[in-house]
Amino acid sequence: MSSIFSFTTSKLTASKLTISSLTLCALTSSAIVAAQAAENTVAPTVTNKDPVQSVEVRGVSTVLDERKQATASKAIINQEDIARYGDSNLSDVLKRVPGLGFSSTGALQMRGLGSGYTQILLNGEPTPQGFLVDSIAPDLIERIEVLRSATAEYSTQAIAGTINIILKNNVKKPQHDLKIGVADTGSKSNGKISPNISLQIADRIGPLAYTIAGALQRQQRNTPSTQDEVGTDQNGNINLLRHAQLEERFTKDEFSFAPRLIWTFSDDDTLTSQSFLTSSRINNVKERHETSVLNTLSDFPNNVGSWDAYTNALRSDLNWRRKLSDSAKIEMTLGVNLSHRHTYFDFEGMSLAQTLLERHQVVSGVNDQIATFSGKYTAPYIDKHALVLGWDGSLIRRDENRIEHISDGLGNDAADSNEAYQSKVKRLALFAQDEWDISNQLSASLGLRWEGLQTTTDGNVLSPVHNQSSVLSPLLQSVWKLDGDPTNPKQTQQFRLALTRTYKAPTTTNLIPRRYTVDNNNSAVNPDNQGNPQLRPELAWGLDATFEQYFGQGGLFSANVFARKIDDVILDKVSQQNGVWTSIPTNSGKAQVHGIELELKLPLQSVMSKAPAIELRANVNRNWSSVDQIPGPDNRLDQQTPLSANLAMDYKWDQQLTLGGNLGYQRGGHIRTSQTLSGFTGNLRTLDCYAVWSLAKQTQLRLSLTNLFPQNKLDVENYQDSQSGRQLSTTTSGLSSVKLTLEQAF
Repeated sequence: MSSIFSFTTSKLTASKLTISSLTLCALTSSAIVAAQAAENTVAPTVTNKDPVQSVEVRGVSTVLDERKQATASKAIINQEDIARYGDSNLSDVLKRVPGLGFSSTGALQMRGLGSGYTQILLNGEPTPQGFLVDSIAPDLIERIEVLRSATAEYSTQAIAGTINIILKNNVKKPQHDLKIGVADTGSKSNGKISPNISLQIADRIGPLAYTIAGALQRQQRNTPSTQDEVGTDQNGNINLLRHAQLEERFTKDEFSFAPRLIWTFSDDDTLTSQSFLTSSRINNVKERHETSVLNTLSDFPNNVGSWDAYTNALRSDLNWRRKLSDSAKIEMTLGVNLSHRHTYFDFEGMSLAQTLLERHQVVSGVNDQIATFSGKYTAPYIDKHALVLGWDGSLIRRDENRIEHISDGLGNDAADSNEAYQSKVKRLALFAQDEWDISNQLSASLGLRWEGLQTTTDGNVLSPVHNQSSVLSPLLQSVWKLDGDPTNPKQTQQFRLALTRTYKAPTTTNLIPRRYTVDNNNSAVNPDNQGNPQLRPELAWGLDATFEQYFGQGGLFSANVFARKIDDVILDKVSQQNGVWTSIPTNSGKAQVHGIELELKLPLQSVMSKAPAIELRANVNRNWSSVDQIPGPDNRLDQQTPLSANLAMDYKWDQQLTLGGNLGYQRGGHIRTSQTLSGFTGNLRTLDCYAVWSLAKQTQLRLSLTNLFPQNKLDVENYQDSQSGRQLSTTTSGLSSVKLTLEQAF
C-alpha cells in the first residue's frame, strides 16, 4: 500500500502520458480553427466510456438498452463517463453532455436555457433553492439521467428538461477504490494547486448491502479580468469613460460524504437509506482598481470585497419498497434536508490614492429545513398496461438574517441595519400514469400531474407576502419502433413523440420585495435587485419529436426537434427610482422556444471489424427563441445559448494506455432583453484531453488537461434610452488545469 502514495516511481509514466496526450490534443486542435472560422459549421462532441477495462462494452450495451427501451426520451451518463476526464467539478462533466451547457453567469442550461427552466433532481427529489451542481464531487455520483421531456413521476417544473443526479448505490460486488489527485489551475500568468482525495467502499453483510463514498478537496484559482465602461448623452457623445483592472481570488475547501444502506428482508421487502452530507468553506476576494477615467469616478475607484461562507448540509432519505401480488408494488420515501450557511462580507471602498472612504460589513445566515414525503403504487391492472398512482409533498422553511454595519473612513458609524426574513413553502403533487404497450412496435405513457405551491414570507422590514399557484399538467410520451433488421437485434430504428405541460415557479428571493444593493457604481448596467410579490409562474406547452437509430455494438444516432410556447415569461425590468437604478422581475407576456439536437456515438469497430479501437462521439444543439413584448432583432430569452457543439474521441492505444480528447464550442452573439437593455457574449471553445496508464491490474494513473488553450471571455451589457446610454464590457481571462490522479482498487 505504501507504493500507492508515492508519485516518484511514476515520473517516466507521467512523461509518456503527457507526450501521448499532447499528441492527441494536437491532432484534435485543428478543429478549433474551423470552429472559430465558421460558427454555423462547428463539429460536435461527446465523451466516451473508459476502454481500460473489459466491462466497458457491457456497460455501453446496458446504458443504450435502457435508453432504447424507455418510453420517455432520456440519456444516461454512467460512472465511466463521469470519471473519464478526472474532473474535480461536476460542471466540467456536464458541459460535455449532449444538450447541456453553462451560461456566461455559470447557470446550468438545457436546450440553451437556464435560470430555473432546467430542473435539477438529486436521487429523484427536487434540489433546494440556491443548489449548485459543484457542491457534489463527481466521485460520489453513480450516474446522471438527462430527460428531455417531463414525466408525471417527477415535478413538472422542467420547461427545458430534467437532470437527475443519482448518488453511489452499486453493491453488485465488493468494491474498494481510492483516488488521490493534484491539479494546477490558473491563467497564463499564475497557477494554484488544488489537491483532492476520494474513497469508495461497497460490500455486503448478509441481508445488508452498503456503499460508503467520501471526498475531500481544495479548489483554488485566481481570475484576472478588465472592465471598460462608456457613457453617452442623448446625442451619442461620450461623457463617461472608465477602465478598471479586477482580480478574483477563490478558495474552496469541501468535504462530502454519501453513505447508502440497503436491507433486504425478503424477496418482497427492501428498505434503503441514502444520505448526503457536505461541509464547505469558501473564501472569495475581489479587488477592483480604476486606472483611467474621463469626467466621473465611481464612488470607490479602488475597492476590495472579501466574502467568506461556511456551509453545512445534510440530506437523508428513507425508502421502503414492497412487492405485492400480481407484480404490483408499493414504494414510499420519507426525507429531510437541512442546511445552514453563515457568511461574512467585508467591503472597503477607497479613493484613487488608496484612502479608505467607506466600509461595509455584513454578517448573514440562511437556514433551510425541508421535509418530504412521497409514494407511488404500481400495478398491471390490465394486460399490457401498468398503472402508477402517487403523491409527492414537501414542507419548506427558510430563515434569513442580515446585519449590516456601515462606517466612514475614520471608523465613525454611518448606518446600521438588522433584517430578518422567514418564508414557508407548502408543495403537494398528485399524479397518475399509465404505461401502455399498444403493440410490439408501439408503446405510450399517458400521465396527469397536479402540483400546487403555497408560499408565505414575512420579516421585520416588510409586510407579509402570500403567493399561491397550481398547475395541472397532462403528459404524453410515445415510442414507435420501426422495422429493423430481424437478423440483427442491435439494429433498431424508433421514433418518439412527447407532448407536455410544464411550468417555472418564481423563486422565494424573486417574490420578496426586498432590495439587494450593489456596493459600488450603481447604474443601468449594474443595478440593485428587488423582488416582486405579484409574480406568477411561467406556463409552457412543449412538443418533442425524436428519431433514434441504434447500430452495431454501442452505436447511436439521434435527432430531436423541440418547441416550447411559454406564457407569463418572467423578465427583468430596469428603471430608475429616486435616483437609484433597480432591476425588478416582471411577468412579460409570451415567448417561443424551438431547436434541434443531433447526437452520434460511433465505435469504429462496430462498423469496421479491423478498425483501430477508437470511439467517436459528437453532438450539435441549435436553439432559437423570441419574446413577443421585446422588439427584435435578437429578442431572445436571457442567457440562451444559440449554438453548442462537441466532438470527442477515445483511443485504446494498447492494453495499458488509453487516450481521449473533447473539443467543445459555444456560440454567443447579440441579445436584447428589453426595449432598453441589450448585450453581447463572445464565442467560447474548449479543448480537454486525458490519458490513462494502467500500472497494474488494479492501479492506474490518469492525466487530465482541461481547457488546454484558454481564451478570454467577453461579456457586454448595454442600456440605451432617449436621454442617455451606458455600456459595460467585461473581459475575463480563461483558466486551464492540469491534474494527475492515482487510482487504486484494493
